[in-house]
Amino acid sequence: MQGIDINKIKAGDQTAFKTFFVFFYPKLLALACRFVDKHIALDLVQDVFTLYWEQKEKIEALNIQSFLYKCVQNKCLNHLKHEQVENQFEARMQIAEARVAYMNDHLYNNDTWKQLVDNDLKEVVESSLQKLPPRCAEAFRLSFFYDLPHKKVAQMMGISHRTVETHIRQAVIFLPTDLHHRLMLLFYLKS
Repeated sequence: MQGIDINKIKAGDQTAFKTFFVFFYPKLLALACRFVDKHIALDLVQDVFTLYWEQKEKIEALNIQSFLYKCVQNKCLNHLKHEQVENQFEARMQIAEARVAYMNDHLYNNDTWKQLVDNDLKEVVESSLQKLPPRCAEAFRLSFFYDLPHKKVAQMMGISHRTVETHIRQAVIFLPTDLHHRLMLLFYLKS
């Protein structure tokens, strides 16, 4: 470490930092290449030097070489951990995508399954609608089971368009709380 004056670097002397950089760069790069590919090692070592320059006044290391080696080693290990997490996430995504593809190919395209789910869901919704006021339940049925627009429902029931919207909103607010557990069970059966 001849010619390297840490105090000058701490004072912001760029020439002293350049000497420091030229001396340590190849050693730190060789260390990083033990852990990661060279193109990643180049970035990680550069990050360590940037960090050192930005924090030079605060760093109080008795052995600067050990400090730099430890920084590079930690950067490499953190990179590897992050890479492992990404790989696990990608593997999970591939499994999830395969499950969705399977479901799409086998269950959702199966007319019997669709009919069973539709009938079961209609039964569950219908039993919950029995708990609503009759006009509210009727507005919901006409709108959702028969797929009628709100204006048509209003004409059929002899009420205003706004009243139909209010009835349907009340039903939609009530149904999720009443059906929550049943819908969750149905959701899990489908997945």
